Amino acid sequence: MAYYGKCIETVIGQLDKFKAKKGSAEQFLETASTALQTLSPQKQAFILEVLSGCLEYQKLLAVVVDAFYVRAGCLCPRADHSLFEVICYLATFQLEELGFQLFCDIVRSQPVDKMRKVPRSTYQPPKEQQLLETTKRHNRWKAEELLLRANMEEMRCAVPRSRGEPPTQDSQKTLQPRLLPRILKTPKLTFYKTNNVPVKLNTAAILREGSLYQRQVEKELERVDKLVDGAGDFSEFLEWQRKVQAEGREEQLAASECHRLQGKLSHEEAILARQRLVQGNKEKADQKKEETAELMQQCAERRLQEERSMKELVRRVAEVQKNVKVAQTKLLRGRQQIVQEVIEESRELLQRSAEAAGEEQKRRRELISQLRALETQPVRQGKLVDLTQIPGYGLEGEMSVVELRERLALLKETRRREEEEKRDQIIQGKRARSQELQNVVEQISLCRAAMGRSAALRWEERKARSAAPAAPSQDERVLELQRKVEEKAAERQRQAALLRVPAPRAAHRKPRAQLEAQHWLELEQSRERRLRALQRSGSVCGHARRLEAA
Repeated sequence: MAYYGKCIETVIGQLDKFKAKKGSAEQFLETASTALQTLSPQKQAFILEVLSGCLEYQKLLAVVVDAFYVRAGCLCPRADHSLFEVICYLATFQLEELGFQLFCDIVRSQPVDKMRKVPRSTYQPPKEQQLLETTKRHNRWKAEELLLRANMEEMRCAVPRSRGEPPTQDSQKTLQPRLLPRILKTPKLTFYKTNNVPVKLNTAAILREGSLYQRQVEKELERVDKLVDGAGDFSEFLEWQRKVQAEGREEQLAASECHRLQGKLSHEEAILARQRLVQGNKEKADQKKEETAELMQQCAERRLQEERSMKELVRRVAEVQKNVKVAQTKLLRGRQQIVQEVIEESRELLQRSAEAAGEEQKRRRELISQLRALETQPVRQGKLVDLTQIPGYGLEGEMSVVELRERLALLKETRRREEEEKRDQIIQGKRARSQELQNVVEQISLCRAAMGRSAALRWEERKARSAAPAAPSQDERVLELQRKVEEKAAERQRQAALLRVPAPRAAHRKPRAQLEAQHWLELEQSRERRLRALQRSGSVCGHARRLEAA
C-alpha cells in the first residue's frame, strides 16, 4: 500500500504544479518525465500514465469533482481536489486494467477520513422499520389486552350474577385501554366485488394468503384446545358490547340526522337570502333603466353634432385633393427619370460581374488540373503491424494483441460455463418453488371453500334479521332542528308570496323546486337505507361473535 501511496502523492504534486503554471500539457509531461528519472521504470511508467490521463480528461474530471464538492463535499478541503481527480480517473478509465483488488489497495493507501465518509442515514434504521416496530408493539398490546379480557371473563364466570346485569365498575376499569403512542393510520379503502371473475395470483399473493389461512387454522385449533380444557366463553361480555355498540349507532344516526337538518336549514336560509337579493336587484334595475334613458338622449344629441362636423371636414378635403393631383404628376415625372438612371448603372455592374466570374472559372479549372496531376503520383504505403509483437512500453502485464485475443477467448468460455451452471441451478430452484406454490394453492382452495360455506350461513342469518324497520329518532336536537326548518320554510313561502315575479321566471323556478324536493326525498331514503344497514351489520356482528364463543 505504501508503494501506491507514494505514486499517488507524486501524481498529485505534479498536477498541482501544472495548475499553478497553466502551460502546455505536452511540455509539462516532458518536464515531468525528466524529473522522474531517479525512480524505478515501473513507478515512472505508472506515474506518467496516470498523469497523462488526468491531464487529457481534466475538464471531465473537474466537472465530476466539483459536483461532488457541491453535493456531499462541504466538509472536504479544497486542497484535496487533485486527489479526488486522480481517484475519479482510476475508477472511470483504469478500473478494468488495474482490477478491483488493486484499485482497492490504491484507495486504502490514502487517509481513511478522506476516502470513506457516505451519510448519517446509512447507519440509522429507516422510517418504515420504525413504523413496523410501532405497529408490532401495538399489536402485541392488543393481544395482551384480549388475553386479559379472557382471564377476566374466566374469573367472572365463578361469581354468580343475573344474566341481564351489566359488567361491574371494577371490570370496566380493568378493561379500559392504556394510553398508546400516536400511530399513523392508512385511509379506508372501498373495494368493489366483481361477479365470478377469475383472479390470477402471483407468488407473493399465494404465499401471503397461505400463511394467513395457516394462522387462522392455528388460532382456531388453539381456541378449541382452550374450550376443551374448560375455558369460559364471551357470551355475557359480547351481549354487553352489543348493547354499547347499538347505543353508539343510535348516537351516530342522530348526529347524521342533525347534520342533514342543519344542511336543510342552511338551504332554506339561502333561499330567503336569494329572495331578498332579487327584490334589491329589481329596484336597482328600475334605477338603471332611468339612467340609461338619459344617456341615450345625450348620445343622440352628440351624434347630430358629429354629423355636422363631418360634413364640413368632407368639403375641406375635396378642395385639398384638387391641389394634390398637380403635385402627383410632377413627382411621377421625377421618379421616371431616376429609374432610367438606375437601369443604366445596373447594366454596367452586371457586365463587370460577368467578366469577374469568367476569370474565377478559369482559375478554378487550372487548380483542378493541378490536383488531378498530384493524385496520379504514387503514394508510399504505411508501416506493417505485427500482432504478435509486444509494444515494450515498460508497463505491468504488457502483452501482444494475439495473446490478448487468446486470453479474452478463454475468459469468454469460462463465463459461458459459469452462466450455464447458474442457469441449471435457477431452473432447479424454479421447479421446486413451483411445486411448493402448487401445494399452497391447493390448501388455499380448500380454505376458500370452507370460508364460502360459512359466509353463506352468515348471509342467511343476516337476511332473517333485516326485516324489522327502523324507528324514528326522538333526539331533542333533531326535534329542535326540524322545528327551525319548518319555521324557515313558512317564512320563505310568505316572502315568495310578497314578491311579484314575472311569469317566465316563475315557469323556470318550478322545475328547480321540484328538483329540490326530489333531492331531499332521496336524502331521506338514503338515511333509511343506512339505518337498516347499520342495524343489519350490528345484528350480524353480534351473532357472529356468539357463534365464535359457542
